[in-house]
Amino acid sequence: MKYHILWLLVLLPSIGAAAQTAQHGVTLSCTGIAGATFNIYRATTSKGEVKPPLASGLPSCAFTDTTVVSGTTYFYTATQVVGGIESAPSNEITAQISIPSAPTNLTGVVF
Repeated sequence: MKYHILWLLVLLPSIGAAAQTAQHGVTLSCTGIAGATFNIYRATTSKGEVKPPLASGLPSCAFTDTTVVSGTTYFYTATQVVGGIESAPSNEITAQISIPSAPTNLTGVVF
């Protein structure tokens, strides 16, 4: 009996520790009282911001969140702290991080 072994070679992008990942970010800004510090809260559900804040003690209400993940929707609020007293949360904003489109026209070569 004869056996035939057929190999299929498909070249795919590298996956692993050395693979490059796309960088995403969300830049936030707001206005507040001069001399205040600011806290940024983040959640994955509306009105779901939990303590501790994502960032705290910021000297201005400007922050870039670079820890976001593709395919996830984030909800952010900010507070300001004056004299050790934290304000109520700001309005909530939503940021949805897009998933890149799938590759097309994948081919393989049998040899």
